[in-house]
Amino acid sequence: MKKNRIKYHFSLKTKEELEALTHEELLKYVKDLQDNSTQEKPPKNSNNSSISPSSEIAPPDKKNKKSQSLREKSSKSVGAQFGREGRTLLQSSTPDEIIEVPFTLSTCKKCGIDISAVVATLKEKRQVVDLELSSIDTKISEYQSFSKKCPSCGYDNHDNNFSASVTPNVSYGKTIIAVVSYLSTSQYMSNKRVVSLLWNLFNITLSEGSVNNLLSKASKLSQGEITKIQMLLSKSAIIGIDETGCKVNGSKHWHWTFQDKDNTLIVANKSRGTKVITDTFETGFKNACVVHDNYSSYSSLECVSEQLCLAHKMRDLNYAIECDDTKLSKALKLLMSEAMKDHKEVLMPSQRVRLKQEYDKMLEHLLTMPTIDKSETQKQVKSFQKSKDKIFTFLLDENIPPDNNASERAIRNVKVKQKVSGQFKSLEGAQNYANLRSIIDTARKRGLNEFEVLKTVIEGNSVF
Repeated sequence: MKKNRIKYHFSLKTKEELEALTHEELLKYVKDLQDNSTQEKPPKNSNNSSISPSSEIAPPDKKNKKSQSLREKSSKSVGAQFGREGRTLLQSSTPDEIIEVPFTLSTCKKCGIDISAVVATLKEKRQVVDLELSSIDTKISEYQSFSKKCPSCGYDNHDNNFSASVTPNVSYGKTIIAVVSYLSTSQYMSNKRVVSLLWNLFNITLSEGSVNNLLSKASKLSQGEITKIQMLLSKSAIIGIDETGCKVNGSKHWHWTFQDKDNTLIVANKSRGTKVITDTFETGFKNACVVHDNYSSYSSLECVSEQLCLAHKMRDLNYAIECDDTKLSKALKLLMSEAMKDHKEVLMPSQRVRLKQEYDKMLEHLLTMPTIDKSETQKQVKSFQKSKDKIFTFLLDENIPPDNNASERAIRNVKVKQKVSGQFKSLEGAQNYANLRSIIDTARKRGLNEFEVLKTVIEGNSVF
């Protein structure tokens, strides 16, 4: 609830001063008191707005306060659910080494008779899985080119037919490039830690500058797969978009994500404007329903339909409820929640059309209800009125999500990278990370080994 706060320039009177006032003076004082009274709004936090938990100055006071989490309590029991296929470490049928444990008993443990002449039989097998680091060694390949001197003119004909990956004088191979890319991008390691790990485990000498150069090289080698991911996304039926800020050499830049169930594309840019979308996808999303958080950059999308992130809308309603505690805000929140539950039901396309029509009518009815001028509830009602055609699009298709959580998960890794490794030193470095992370996330979505995919892409082979 809002709390009343008196403006600093208005002086409150004591009880004695109030008793001395005439009726007219008392009425004037009450009127002045109302004019100088303002309502203090509760602070915004991760429960009632889009503020991330990590950026809160102080966590919300949860003492004697009902949780506003959007996640509802489930009837499922704690832990693994019934029918879940468990996984355990299985023994190998082809061990690399067999070590027989010496049989040291000479007499029977029970009766004491001599058993030294009895032939032992296999009773139990135990296996230990370990790494053999001594077998992982640096392989140095020397490429030699030759020349022939012309017997007529004496010209030295050098057949300099080296592949593009073999550069003068000494260069690092594709496996090392893949390892560096994996450690930096997937495991979020800083350049300094990558250098330390490669030296301590594999006796490979690298500098932090060399790590940057290898990441840049890997990014260029992955460009063909990035273009392919971009093409697949342009033809997708459902696209999620999100963006997050990142630091590049001390200044604010942005990482964007465009993703569907099989592909993820991350793009680094100085801008947060619509131009980033149009430059990345020149023809727009003519076949897609685009799921987003209603940021202004998405206001002119070329697409079939749009779905706003209801998780964002419900957090905004949480704030309106904290401020005003109106039945209207609570009804709007309940309507969103019920629609998301109905979305999970197995329905025919015609049933989904009717369901959306019913929810559109209920929303329209709620938006016609009176509100207090300049209240948070009124702000939310105006916001819903502007975007009411994008609220229940997800009800038409079971594959359209009612929120943009998948895109937020896809872009979260940028924040993790910065927390672990610090800022990006250049826009090129930020884009190198974006390209390699796009490869890794797309591999994960398709159930592929991300390191093997990186290695395959760096070797110049197609994966996607």
